[in-house]
Amino acid sequence: MAILESKLTFGGMMVTLAALALGASLVLLAACAPAAAPTPSPIPATAAPPAAKATTAPAAPPVAKATAAPAATTAAAPPKTTSSALAQVIEGAKKEAKVSIMIQSDLAGEKVKEIREGIKKNYGLDLEIGAVPSASYPAALAQAISEFKAGATPSLDFMPASDLSTVQGMQAGVIEKVDWEPLLAPGTPKEVIKEGGYGINTFQSHLGLVYDPRVIPAAEAPKSFADLGNPKWRNKIAMYNYANNYLTYAYVLGPEKFVPQLRAIMSNNPAAEIYANGQRRYMSGEYPILLTSSQIYLQIKKAGVPVEFVSPDISWLQNHNMILIKGSKVPNAARLVAAFLAGPDGHKIHNSVSRGSMLYPGNVEFDLHEIDQKAGLRVFQQDKSPESVQFFLSDKGKQVEKEIGDILQGK
Repeated sequence: MAILESKLTFGGMMVTLAALALGASLVLLAACAPAAAPTPSPIPATAAPPAAKATTAPAAPPVAKATAAPAATTAAAPPKTTSSALAQVIEGAKKEAKVSIMIQSDLAGEKVKEIREGIKKNYGLDLEIGAVPSASYPAALAQAISEFKAGATPSLDFMPASDLSTVQGMQAGVIEKVDWEPLLAPGTPKEVIKEGGYGINTFQSHLGLVYDPRVIPAAEAPKSFADLGNPKWRNKIAMYNYANNYLTYAYVLGPEKFVPQLRAIMSNNPAAEIYANGQRRYMSGEYPILLTSSQIYLQIKKAGVPVEFVSPDISWLQNHNMILIKGSKVPNAARLVAAFLAGPDGHKIHNSVSRGSMLYPGNVEFDLHEIDQKAGLRVFQQDKSPESVQFFLSDKGKQVEKEIGDILQGK
């Protein structure tokens, strides 16, 4: 799904989340991958997920039902001693000594030092962490699947993924299932474990739009995709160009309703680009409306630029997970770093670069959720809507995504 930078998000959000057929080659990943590490300590094998049954979506998918606010989280109880599973992983990671990861671009630089120090403080070992910035969740997954099918050593030991990318990776058999619970740091909500252990959540985000209150009064600000199609917003909109994000709105609102709305928006001559470019053009004052993520909203706000956030039509909470790639030569080190990033200390590092989570209190995602609730918006979470995943993976969903992609390209 998803987040973001020149990435995807779905996230990612992710990202342009494309279909698994994406064969985009991430040369950057191969170039930055570390040399093969020593053979790791054995880890119990896990069964591959059952092959997904083909699904056929209806001509118009059902309108998504309203969902309740995210349930209260359950923190892992502080262990009196290190669990045997965690001790085994720590010992294995000491032998492996290094790990190669993909991570959000604002974490891939100086923040890697903080991650490394956190690992040292919490687990008593100094790991060499090779980190490359994420550019696209689906493209990275496609690369991992290609390497997996070729029997090659994976370029990365773990990488970020949206809810949809996580499911796609499960279906392709490229993700290692992990028993995460005994590896969680004290205070980590058990809800970070996604898809039965195929993913572990590191942060969440809302997708929406921001506007400049100096230019647009609150009473006149767009509140929906239908509003964005109003001709008065011609040449005033910058927007992300990730077709998969818009596919989610098409599912929730219905393709027959959303696709014409998107065409109307495109008739207003918006600048459709990656997240980072849209952020730059908003902050320069070039565009007073920007479709973007909550992370970028907070970054703009921290920079002192006037900004207000709106969730158009629905309150969409995205998960950004980490997935471990099968065939990794350093599976213990990969587990340890991923568990750290999902824990309280990892959350603090994410929060320092404007990334929050509804699984931890006191961050921007809680604030936006409260605003959306007051506005009466229905909450949508893809991991709580298996019907939406079926639609995205169906022939109908792929057809709608292609149509959206064509519209974004002006076709």
